[in-house]
Amino acid sequence: MKRNLFGGEVRIIPKLILYFILIVFSLIYIEPVLYIISTSFKNYADLVDPTAKWIPKEGTLVNFMYALEELKVIPQFTRDKTFWETISSSPMFLSVMTSVPAAVIQTVTCALAGYGLAKLKVPCKKALIVLLVFNYIVPPQATFIPMAWVFRNLKLVNSPLAFIVPALFGNGLKSSLFILIYMQFFRKIPNELEEAALIDGAGYLRLFVKVMFPLAKSARTTVFLFSLVWHWNETYLTRVLYPSLNTMSTIISTVKEDSNFAYWAGSNYNIMQVKMASCLLLIGPMLIVYLFTQKQFTESIERTGIVG
Repeated sequence: MKRNLFGGEVRIIPKLILYFILIVFSLIYIEPVLYIISTSFKNYADLVDPTAKWIPKEGTLVNFMYALEELKVIPQFTRDKTFWETISSSPMFLSVMTSVPAAVIQTVTCALAGYGLAKLKVPCKKALIVLLVFNYIVPPQATFIPMAWVFRNLKLVNSPLAFIVPALFGNGLKSSLFILIYMQFFRKIPNELEEAALIDGAGYLRLFVKVMFPLAKSARTTVFLFSLVWHWNETYLTRVLYPSLNTMSTIISTVKEDSNFAYWAGSNYNIMQVKMASCLLLIGPMLIVYLFTQKQFTESIERTGIVG
């Protein structure tokens, strides 16, 4: 029994060390988010009070009122603009229109490309995979000029279609990474399952729609969430493709101090607090999506092996 007890104690020590490391790294990652949340609810007195570092003594929502006004989250309807003109100029609407449809389309088109590279006999397959990896590691600044020229000739500038159309052809934002994720997943599916469907008379397209794509639930979850978050937070390509429009990720940099609002808010107002409230409004929708899909996302990461 002493050996068993001693052995049990020895096995507990590495676990305690591992838990300690995980907790420390978790706090490092979560501290900026906690700081944003805390500062968003502070008034000026709390901001300069060193004893109110994390928990505001006098919470206020005035920062969110100004952030909502600056970010134009709530459309302001006027008589000189139609309903569609007002809605389409809203940064929140543009963010949703560029993120959600593009993420849904990428989830399907990248699956098609990944299945083809994983299961079909494609000429120069290895060269295509190398090009996919190369396309992922090349920064968008290197392809800025030809990309801007193509999009301008196709009249996709200043339109949500600038992200949706490339996604239709499997060439959207980070599509090369998503194709590699699908390819790795489909490689793990036994060939016997595919051969049985082909013997029953199913073609490759029907095999993909009826068998392969439904089995790729974990990969679909990973690709959809990654695509949604990356489209939502994208700033460089958004400024290139939307030079005269603003999404939530780009308009946040235009939040500035307003003397009229400062006079109305009084001592509750500070531009730093408003910027933190704006950041919280930006990341809030993605946090809500993650909270509802946390279990599926964790399982999908394990099954697709993206960590490795």
